[in-house]
Amino acid sequence: MDHIGILKHAFHTTLRHRALWILGFLWALVGGGGGGFGNFGNFGNGDNFRYEMGRGDFPDIRWQPEEFLPLLLLGGCLLLILVVAATLARYVLQAGVYRTLDQMEGAGVAPGVRSGWRQGWHRRTWRLFLQDLIVGIPLVFGILLLLALAASPLLLLTTGNDAAGVIGVVTAIGLFLGWLLLVVIVSALISALQQFWWRAAVIDDVDALTAIGQGWRLVRDNLSAVAIMWLLMLGIGLLFVILLIPVLLIVVMITALVAGGPGYLIYEATGSLAGALLWGIPVGLVVLILPLSFVNGLYLIFQSSVWNQVYTQLAARAAALAAPVEEDDRR
Repeated sequence: MDHIGILKHAFHTTLRHRALWILGFLWALVGGGGGGFGNFGNFGNGDNFRYEMGRGDFPDIRWQPEEFLPLLLLGGCLLLILVVAATLARYVLQAGVYRTLDQMEGAGVAPGVRSGWRQGWHRRTWRLFLQDLIVGIPLVFGILLLLALAASPLLLLTTGNDAAGVIGVVTAIGLFLGWLLLVVIVSALISALQQFWWRAAVIDDVDALTAIGQGWRLVRDNLSAVAIMWLLMLGIGLLFVILLIPVLLIVVMITALVAGGPGYLIYEATGSLAGALLWGIPVGLVVLILPLSFVNGLYLIFQSSVWNQVYTQLAARAAALAAPVEEDDRR
């Protein structure tokens, strides 16, 4: 496998197709690649939420909590709807990007935003969600169980014996470090395996459990090739984070000027903290999140292109090796 050639091709693919930029941006915006949401609320009226502020003083805030319960419930419902919608969009865009890249490489179909969304808006996309549940729930349960076992020596502190307490603390620290190392190793293994069983479900259109088994076999049979690419992508990811730091600083400064500056002027002119926050928070979020999501989206497209190529090549190799065996069985 030509690892460097795959990386170069993925880089050129990412730069060449603007439709992929939009898909990647939307994917990052709804939480692709570990992103998230920040939600801020500012509720109140003249009777139940009021403050008096002099220059340099903290606001004297008075409210009646029971009056805010309906607003809190409404906010919670809206937040839940937002999370569900974002999760659905994330899976749709993930599947759409995988399918779009595969069709572009395999059939020469030009990528498009609408076609990418249509590719993801399919019942096969639910397999990604099912795979995350099938693997994630037992994994989280196992990790928490092992953490509880690692912390169990701390029970020696309840004996009242100083020597036993020291032994318990030292043992718990050692077990915790071992648990932490195990979590890192398992997380790395799962992150590599996911790239294959996700694509088996979406590209090869097999059911969730079969895709997990297929992904496992591909990684097991090509461990060195997958490990090399995983290490290369780890290094590229670290380099991306380092290069993102100055971009982040620039975006933060722009956000401070665009959101914080006018917000401060609003407060100075009106003495209203609510008015300043009403401008600063939404404008600041937009100015901060949009450019960072765009940059993160480009990396998501690059990463997806890399693993699409790896999966396609290894799956084709496995099919070629299996063909003579099947022919011999028929004979």
